[in-house]
Amino acid sequence: MKKIDIFVCSDAEMRACASWQDAFDSFPVTGIALPGELDFASLGQLLTHSAAPAIRPVSIPGRELYVFAHAMGQALERLTADDLADIAVAWAQTAPWAGLDVNPFDLAGFLMELQSIWHQSATPDKALFAWIDA
Repeated sequence: MKKIDIFVCSDAEMRACASWQDAFDSFPVTGIALPGELDFASLGQLLTHSAAPAIRPVSIPGRELYVFAHAMGQALERLTADDLADIAVAWAQTAPWAGLDVNPFDLAGFLMELQSIWHQSATPDKALFAWIDA
């Protein structure tokens, strides 16, 4: 399993952080453990109805950091809890979960927490950053 912490802040705020602990203490955060590779493609497609890349690497030396597509944050802004529950059921049947016995309710809980931290941040140019735990 690959543990990933997801932070909500601006690019400038993330770059100003000296460490993971600094980010953890400064910004809304939630986490998820993914089996195998870092794979948010199916979630990105389910949230945005687009095949555009869901994440891209962020160039900060010494950090395994990624930023999610802006459209994913916008989707979290507008979707209802029922929408997120439906997305969780569909996500549980796709990569990275396909073939695993994952509970869609757990994924729905993660998506609702992700939406909650998105709403907690008042930063106007906020984004979702995935920081891979070493």
